[in-house]
Amino acid sequence: MSTPPTPPAPPNKQTPEQKVQQSPVFLGIMNELNGNSDQLGRRQKLISEIEAGLSARYGAQNKLISYIFRFGHPQAFMHSGDLPHWDTILTSVSGAEQINLVLHSPGGDGSIVEKMVDMCRAHLSGTNRKLRIIVPNVAKSAATVMVLGSDQILMGYPSELGPIDPQVHVTVSGTHQQVSALSFVESRDILMRDLAAAIKAKKPTVGILTQLAGLNVPFIQEMAHQIDFAKMTAARLLEKYMLRPIYLKKTVRVRKANDIAEKLLSKKLFPVHGQFIDANTAKNELGLQVETLDMHDDLWLKIWEYYVRSEVQMNIPLFPNGPTKIKLFESSKASLVTPG
Repeated sequence: MSTPPTPPAPPNKQTPEQKVQQSPVFLGIMNELNGNSDQLGRRQKLISEIEAGLSARYGAQNKLISYIFRFGHPQAFMHSGDLPHWDTILTSVSGAEQINLVLHSPGGDGSIVEKMVDMCRAHLSGTNRKLRIIVPNVAKSAATVMVLGSDQILMGYPSELGPIDPQVHVTVSGTHQQVSALSFVESRDILMRDLAAAIKAKKPTVGILTQLAGLNVPFIQEMAHQIDFAKMTAARLLEKYMLRPIYLKKTVRVRKANDIAEKLLSKKLFPVHGQFIDANTAKNELGLQVETLDMHDDLWLKIWEYYVRSEVQMNIPLFPNGPTKIKLFESSKASLVTPG
């Protein structure tokens, strides 16, 4: 009797880096780097071509900017130090009727998101003003909240958003880890429910009380505030912008915005912070304004090439043996990097 063949192991989820590095576009650019150092000129030419494609598609003057992060670097997160670069890039496209932001980010400080969205909108002019966010690969956590402040999201087949529960850095046995703020609050709530049930059933409560006594109450309260802030910011951005043309009655719009924010914080729907939320889920299950670009669409191909070129450039040191680049802010007229 022959032994049946061993089934192939299920494929592991690709990291953002693997998505890029296994792309034929990435390999072609790496070969090209050997003979051509003018990558900035190539990227900015692509930006101009993408702008032309967007303008033709949406019947308005479109400009494009980018905010691209080097994943895996400990300093690669959104924070207030980005705002001067942000202002410079926005000024270079000021007056456009529609601004398109290519966003690839793991998230960061959610307290600056609303300001960054409003800064984008302050540079719009004309009768058909729109902020469109393009997610070529990953926009997670606070970056997902930023996406909610757009009028429309453009996504492709590898694009993903994520849950918006805030993450905190903790040290466990000398190892630094990122843990969801929700996990601390939920742990407290579970203990409180267990205590109430034990008292009602007249069972011993010493073990539960000991665990409760070990909790850092002010820290957990701060985590609860962070969660409330994430929900409030997400719902406010949705109500102010993305949902406004769809739900004309404000009470309905507010309810829908809060419902979407609740879903993005739900551990039942999204148990893991890094969970993959694709274009279909974002559009049909969350109710976001998503346009999915076909993988063969010429506009998508140009967006993907621009993004991959940006990733490649981020991996080249500023100078030999110098620091790497952790953030790229770019338009067709300006290019700024943050060294790490």
